[in-house]
Amino acid sequence: MKKLITLALVIFMTIRINAQENPKQLYLLFEFMQVNDEHESDYWQVEEFWSGIHKQRVADKSILGWDMWSITPSGVKQGSQYMTVTLFASLKDMLQAAISWDVNTYVKKAFPDMKEKELNAMFDKTPKSRDIAHQVYTEQVDKTRDSFEMKIGTIATLDIMKQLDDGYEKAESEIFKPWHQDLVTKGKKGSWEMLRVILPAGNEAYGTHLTVSMYNDAAQLAAFMENADGGDIDLMTKRAVAEGFKTREWKEVKIATLQKMVR
Repeated sequence: MKKLITLALVIFMTIRINAQENPKQLYLLFEFMQVNDEHESDYWQVEEFWSGIHKQRVADKSILGWDMWSITPSGVKQGSQYMTVTLFASLKDMLQAAISWDVNTYVKKAFPDMKEKELNAMFDKTPKSRDIAHQVYTEQVDKTRDSFEMKIGTIATLDIMKQLDDGYEKAESEIFKPWHQDLVTKGKKGSWEMLRVILPAGNEAYGTHLTVSMYNDAAQLAAFMENADGGDIDLMTKRAVAEGFKTREWKEVKIATLQKMVR
């Protein structure tokens, strides 16, 4: 037990040190939503209501932004149908929001003229319209050089990875990132980034990292998928790629479409 506690403290201190050394680091909270067909319209109303609150959080600089995405495939037995992503400037801000944040203050700022009865109705509708299937706390650890700007309709692919050894992040950055950078430079995708999962953690966690690629629209994604053979690469690169694949297990990929955005 003492060893486990010591290990947990080492991990936590490492996260703190990384956060201090990278003051511009981006932290993202993913919340995956399960929405039944009969609650679809209620869910959109709920997120429209909350987007107004998130605008106030951005104005007060407690968050950097908030997005709502629809997920494909979206069958009720295939997991979540939507996800929201909240962006933070620091680990402290993200953890503070996880513990508590003053919802009532932001509600009053966002909807000063809304009657208490109407507010209570929206708060009551919120948990009834969706279930938060799971939350994933992440930090950005690498990305391509790009000037991509998201807009409504942007398509993202989320590759969920399970790290198998300590060489995984190095493999992504040194072997696979240059390939993504070349695609970005050639205009075949908008951007690529690697995110490290902070929580949930442990041996039983489903994934340890997410790699996210952005595309302007479905047409750009389709063009990429139809020509994603990697092109001509030399023998040394092929060997490096093969070794890179050994560092992680590719769990699954999800496709998401941006529906709402607050900045």
